[in-house]
Amino acid sequence: MQASAQRVPFGVPELDNVIEGGLPKGSLVLLAGTPGSGKTAFAARFLFEGTTKFGEKGIYVSFAEGRDAFFMEMERYGLDFKKLEQEGKFIFLDLMTVKSEGISAATQVIVDTVTDLNASRLVIDSFSAMAQAFPQVIEARSILHTILGKIIRQAGCTTLLISEVPVGTSRLGLGIEEFVADGVLRFSQREVGGRILRILGIHKLRGTKIGKREHLFTLDNGFRVLKSFEPTTANDGHNFETLKGDSSHRSTGIRDLDTILGGGFRRGSHNLFEVSEDVSLEALTGFLAPIISNAVKAGDQVICIPVDGMFPEELQSSLKNHLGAEGLAAFHIFDITGRGAPNTVNLGGATVLQPFDTFWKTCRRLGRTPSRGILSIFGFDSLESRFAKDLQAMQGLISETIAKVRNAGDILVSIARPFSNTLRQLSCASDSHFKLTEYDGVLCLSGVKPRTDYYGIAAGISQNHQEIGLVQVS
Repeated sequence: MQASAQRVPFGVPELDNVIEGGLPKGSLVLLAGTPGSGKTAFAARFLFEGTTKFGEKGIYVSFAEGRDAFFMEMERYGLDFKKLEQEGKFIFLDLMTVKSEGISAATQVIVDTVTDLNASRLVIDSFSAMAQAFPQVIEARSILHTILGKIIRQAGCTTLLISEVPVGTSRLGLGIEEFVADGVLRFSQREVGGRILRILGIHKLRGTKIGKREHLFTLDNGFRVLKSFEPTTANDGHNFETLKGDSSHRSTGIRDLDTILGGGFRRGSHNLFEVSEDVSLEALTGFLAPIISNAVKAGDQVICIPVDGMFPEELQSSLKNHLGAEGLAAFHIFDITGRGAPNTVNLGGATVLQPFDTFWKTCRRLGRTPSRGILSIFGFDSLESRFAKDLQAMQGLISETIAKVRNAGDILVSIARPFSNTLRQLSCASDSHFKLTEYDGVLCLSGVKPRTDYYGIAAGISQNHQEIGLVQVS
């Protein structure tokens, strides 16, 4: 795979796809952000991908960190720069000890090394540390403009210039870098609910039409941009793998979620998913699909009251390719809309007593065995919408239902919106409580009980099986 003559790919598809394939060749791009925001990990990925994927040679110039510390840190991310150095494809320039009187010589070393190696990619970490060697800011601007802005460009070497943003300010470094640079990428951290989300913003990039400007990313196992959750409704020959539980837990069908829960949904438990308004019904259906599919394939019966706005036939259609006709027979959808959808159980009735009564009659009819239980998924916002006047009665029936489910050793999954009148009650009575929300187009999950970091939810194919994975945002 070769980089184009005009564009230099990051090697991160989610970014390259929104900036016309990569950075303009020979451009100077500023990476600005507070300490620890991910700039170094991103810059290292840029060099590593360039060498290993595109056959380009790279240089890392450090005014802030020694060679051994850099190599050790990058090894944690699976980036073996030591091997690239031994192969003559990469050079680490340690200029930590450069003082003001030696800065001109140091910049000449950078230029000479770029020429001698015929490097296509250069990272300078950081201009903030480099500029401290200059007596006056105007001298730093001159070096940046003439040495880096002209000579490096003429060599066709695409350069990433790291600059520290002082904590608590909006100014980028010394305030001169962004005016000389062809592009500015801003790394920031956002606190949400006591947890940290990392955001990469593309502020400008000359000669480039920018698609999506903000991207959620993680440093877990190296720099990675989190993708939008796009569930596959057609199986395309790939079904969800059946994950087995044990005597105390039933698998959720999502391996990473099983790990968080200590093995899956505990038998005789109530599990709450609080779903934000910005989460689409398609995304919610895609998240529930492996949960329902795994339960059915493991031999359980599944009863579902869809959330408000989710039509039963759409839910059936999305699961048909995963379950088949035989599997759908073990998937019982209650229709609360009154539309009389085919292959559903009608939950008509004048009061909220009717759906709960029908639910328990269905449970008795289906029966239970030691190897076969019942997984119930309740969209409580649809019940609230349908029986708004019976809220007090509903709250009593919810408590009764949770108690009965626990006594029977079954599993109840409740779906509620943040504005639901029953949310507080459901949360207090839950054995686990997770939130589903969306940030910058990425579907995220976070645990309230147990408390967890944020996880980006990703759909993919693994070992010929469709699966949903959780990527820690950290």
